[in-house]
Amino acid sequence: MYRLSKSLPYLLARLGVRMGELFVRVARKEGLTLPMYRVLAALAEQDRPLRLGELAAFTSVEMSTLSRLVANMHREGMVTRERPQNDQRSLQVTLTTRGAALASRFMPVSAHYENVATGNMTARDAAGLKLTLVQLYENLDRLEREVESGAIAKLIGSGTEGRRAEQSPRKRSMKRRRKTS
Repeated sequence: MYRLSKSLPYLLARLGVRMGELFVRVARKEGLTLPMYRVLAALAEQDRPLRLGELAAFTSVEMSTLSRLVANMHREGMVTRERPQNDQRSLQVTLTTRGAALASRFMPVSAHYENVATGNMTARDAAGLKLTLVQLYENLDRLEREVESGAIAKLIGSGTEGRRAEQSPRKRSMKRRRKTS
């Protein structure tokens, strides 16, 4: 039987949320949110300007949210934003000196959190876990294709039966009358 409390997505989300909340307790003192830190860390790791789309992929921050976030970070002097000469529609983001300093100060904190979370795992087991998580993420490409093709919807049916069962007979009757009028 499927159990939420034992499911992989639930366990991963639970871990991520808790680590994120604990990280924010420290980062907040510097005016950082978790998504801000992810932007700083991604830019520091890549060590080059990134387009917003690339940054969204690295940080798992939705594009519209990322655009506002980067604008705020620009105002706070953490990043610069500029349009490349060869593509005036895209926006490239680069770390400022302040942003690079914040990233370098908080990256050891992230490493510490990871070390604490992996606890008594060997370095090899921790590396294996990371490889497994990357593989699981890549496996979701198949799931995305199944969702887009409608294959998953077929597993749960069209959904109209469930919605119809949730409605009271009176509401269904009123709906039918409106359709016929």
